[in-house]
Amino acid sequence: MYSIDEIMDMLDWNNDYDIQEKGRILSKDIRCINVFLRPGHSGHGKNVWDNCAKILAERSDTELEPYLHELFEWLLDMNCPGAYCIWERLLHYGESVWFDKVLNLCIDEAKALNEEIWLDNLLEFQKQRKIHE
Repeated sequence: MYSIDEIMDMLDWNNDYDIQEKGRILSKDIRCINVFLRPGHSGHGKNVWDNCAKILAERSDTELEPYLHELFEWLLDMNCPGAYCIWERLLHYGESVWFDKVLNLCIDEAKALNEEIWLDNLLEFQKQRKIHE
C-alpha cells in the first residue's frame, strides 16, 4: 500500500517514464481526487501537474463535478503543465446545467478580478464547447 505522498513523488516529471506510469496507475485507487488539482504542497508543484491532469482526465463527469471551478482555474494560464489536457477533458464533459453555471461563474470571477488572460481563455473555451456540441 502506497501513501498519497509516495504516489505524488512518483508523478514527478523528473522520474523515469515507468515510475510516472506506476504513479498514474496507483492513482486510480485514490477516491479523493482533490489532491490532483494543481498541487502546490509538500514539495509537489508544477512538476507533477502534467500527470495530475492525465489522472483527472480519466475520471468520470460525476467524479469531476464537485471540482469544476478548480478545473476551470487550471485554464488561468495555458502555459501551465496540464492545462491543455484539462481543456480537452472539459470540452468532452457531458451536457450539464451545473457545468454551464460554474463556467459562467468563473467568467464573472475573471471579470471581477481583472484576470484578462483567464477571461480570454474561458471565453475561447466556451466558444469551442459550443462548436463541439
